[in-house]
Amino acid sequence: MGSEKDPRIIVHLCFLTVFLFSTFLTWREALVLKNTYEVNQQIRLTTVAVTLDRQFQFSLDALGFYRSMLSYALTSPIDSDNSRQAARLFDQQRNNPVWRLNLNTQRSLPLNGLSDSWIKHYPVLNRDNPQRLRDELSAALEFSFILQFSDPERDFQTRTWYLSRGGFYVSSTPPLNDNDVLESYRGMIQRDYFTFMHPDNNPQRQHYWTPVYNGLLNEGATVTVTVPVDSGHYWYGVLAMDFSREAIHRQLQRALQQKHQGVVLLYDHQLNVLASSDMQLGISGHALSASEKQQLQAALQQGVRGELRFGTRFVTWDKLRGFNGVIVNIQTLHEGLKGDAGRIVLVLILMWLVFSLILLGSHYAITRLITQMMRLQNKLEWRANYDGLTRLYNRAAFFDLCEHSAAQCQRSGRPLALIQMDIDFFKSVNDNYGHHAGDLALSHAACIITQSLRKMDIAGRVGGEEFCLLLPETHLQDAVAIAERLRQKLAQKELLVSSDKTLKLTASFGVASSEEQGDYQPASLQSLADGRLYKAKQSGRNRVCWQS
Repeated sequence: MGSEKDPRIIVHLCFLTVFLFSTFLTWREALVLKNTYEVNQQIRLTTVAVTLDRQFQFSLDALGFYRSMLSYALTSPIDSDNSRQAARLFDQQRNNPVWRLNLNTQRSLPLNGLSDSWIKHYPVLNRDNPQRLRDELSAALEFSFILQFSDPERDFQTRTWYLSRGGFYVSSTPPLNDNDVLESYRGMIQRDYFTFMHPDNNPQRQHYWTPVYNGLLNEGATVTVTVPVDSGHYWYGVLAMDFSREAIHRQLQRALQQKHQGVVLLYDHQLNVLASSDMQLGISGHALSASEKQQLQAALQQGVRGELRFGTRFVTWDKLRGFNGVIVNIQTLHEGLKGDAGRIVLVLILMWLVFSLILLGSHYAITRLITQMMRLQNKLEWRANYDGLTRLYNRAAFFDLCEHSAAQCQRSGRPLALIQMDIDFFKSVNDNYGHHAGDLALSHAACIITQSLRKMDIAGRVGGEEFCLLLPETHLQDAVAIAERLRQKLAQKELLVSSDKTLKLTASFGVASSEEQGDYQPASLQSLADGRLYKAKQSGRNRVCWQS
């Protein structure tokens, strides 16, 4: 049935108009403050991100230079006294469990390697080509001459190293003893930063950032960036730089120009915490939960910077370009209210609350009165339109709704079907089992009808034991199938009328459709279906009739 407008809407609109008119200027100021606060937070974080990114990019540029130098040295090897001496020393030591090549302790760093027998246990390692191995040893020595100028105390990167598939490596921080050589090399070739450089895993030959991990020699939290070293379509090894958490933390502190409200965190690409703006305080109360990290990961797919709200925490984030990670500023509501914008917002909120409490009190009293009146009206309206026993539409309401639905189907040219249903031998049920059993039978039939209806279908009780169903957008044969399902469901279920008695109900059905004569009038369809229902009764009951 069509419902009238809720009078409470008018009351709501009146109170809302007064509220908006009285608080518009205050709300506008609060909105300006909010936008200013968010922009300032993003600008401050972007400034920190750019400063930190510059340091990472400088290290990546140095790594690219080293890679180009090694590739050139491999492509155009120099036949010098040093290279020939290195080849001789290597041939002498290559069967030692651990060996070192250091032609000039003052001007180069040592090459550290393992024996031929050791590398045979690892298919990824290869020393089968003597000329290629001599060229690589020569290139690695040239690299070591440059690498000696690195300064871990001054450089952003903690360590720079080259790891060869030929069973040796050179590092800006040489190992202390033979055991360190063995453990370092074994650990490095099993790390993802080495295995990912295989051409099958990295066909584009791009650099790779690791997630946070514990350093090989228990040096603490570390991230590593690696690039493959190739020449002549052959993968020689991996060039890498390590960055310690302490070094990144120092750079983050330098990037923070002033005391920062909240906590600034640097995450790797798996959202593991790498550094914090306050390592002493920690990140208690600011750490992201697993679900919040998932939301942040989803946001990272949409852009390079943005903001999120997690409860009372405001989060701004900015992706770094030189590092596969994101820098995040997390500020709690308490921290935000300590600022100038926060104090002004508190005053605005207090003014708004005082006014709102007065307005809400008046609004509550009026709407409560209207609600009570509407409940009474709805109760009376329900009684006027519904059958109290079956909770289906009564005859008058049913045909009012049918007229509207039939008009829609006629305008759109869609079919319309109607089912007339009558419970068989209903008078005998009342006579033999009492009127209570008859009421149960009617309710049972109505329940089956309701469960079988679509949202667009309309059902009503149009007589004592007669029901009528209007089926928009339904062809005649589909309506017959629906009627048959209703008949079967009703016949299959037994109704318990008392503690020791059950009753099996059946019903007869007449079906009519607008497709037969192009008539969409519900009264005409109901008359046609009623005639077919009468025919079904004469034919023995408990059946569906759709032909005159």
